[in-house]
Amino acid sequence: MLKPITYAYMETTNFCNLDCSFCNRKEVINELQHMPLDKWRAMLQKLQHHPIKEAKLMGMGEPFLHPQFDEVCKIFKEYFPDAFLIVATNCQYKFTDKVEEAFKYIDLVYFSIDGYKESYERDRSPAKWPKLIKFLDEFKKRNRHGCRVTCNYVVNPDNVRDIQTIWDEIVIPYELEELRLNIAQDWSPDKTMIGGYTEDQIHYLQENWRHCIKGKSKWNYDQCFWPQEGIYTTVEGRVLMCALNTAEKGFGNLFEEDIDEIRNKPRYKAVKDGCATNCPTNHCKNCSYRELVPLLDVLGVHNHDQIRKASE
Repeated sequence: MLKPITYAYMETTNFCNLDCSFCNRKEVINELQHMPLDKWRAMLQKLQHHPIKEAKLMGMGEPFLHPQFDEVCKIFKEYFPDAFLIVATNCQYKFTDKVEEAFKYIDLVYFSIDGYKESYERDRSPAKWPKLIKFLDEFKKRNRHGCRVTCNYVVNPDNVRDIQTIWDEIVIPYELEELRLNIAQDWSPDKTMIGGYTEDQIHYLQENWRHCIKGKSKWNYDQCFWPQEGIYTTVEGRVLMCALNTAEKGFGNLFEEDIDEIRNKPRYKAVKDGCATNCPTNHCKNCSYRELVPLLDVLGVHNHDQIRKASE
């Protein structure tokens, strides 16, 4: 029997202004589009009978590029007023009144900042460091409306030594709540970005930043929450199993079918049962999070899963 959905990862636009080195967006997106508000309401209506406790409005696009993203957030809270709402942003746009308005409905915003100056611009091309600083300077003047804001940093072997600088020049002066370190992963089913660290880099992360690294060592498929109580929806309405296999064609379309009907399909249930018994199907057998576990173990990381439970 399937558990109710408590976690939703929802894409409302697939427009993006960057081409990040670790993102497989170009391989998986279809026609560029922003989700119309009437379709957004229709999607939420179909999920309303599930007790969603936490949601992330992100995906293969920059959320704040949606021209009505403040309304997107407001509408979500109308349907799920008690859900903890999270949004990640690349900060490569002008901080406008509409951005501030959206903060009224968001509980936690991740500012995605990976590396300092040259390494930041390299991995998040065509991002520009001065543009980031301009965004942050404007952000500091604005009302956060009680929204928590953190720095989300994707660690790779080329930016390990930039972490301290980001702490000193970004997290502290801009009064960000936390520095979240995520070990780089490629979110497609047949690739990996795990490894490549020197012993010196591993030691540096262990001694200085282990407490900031998000993830969970000693993890296996039967501990994966996605098949049991998670959902990923794309801007076209496709229902995916999780955010770690974005190349998946989907199990159904929420604009055409009911969510419970989709989750009871044989292929969906096969993926769920495979994870529950630690016998993953082709959908999950190359999971990059599973490949990440040995490195997290070496680093001594025992934090929450890096893509869930941010509300705790």
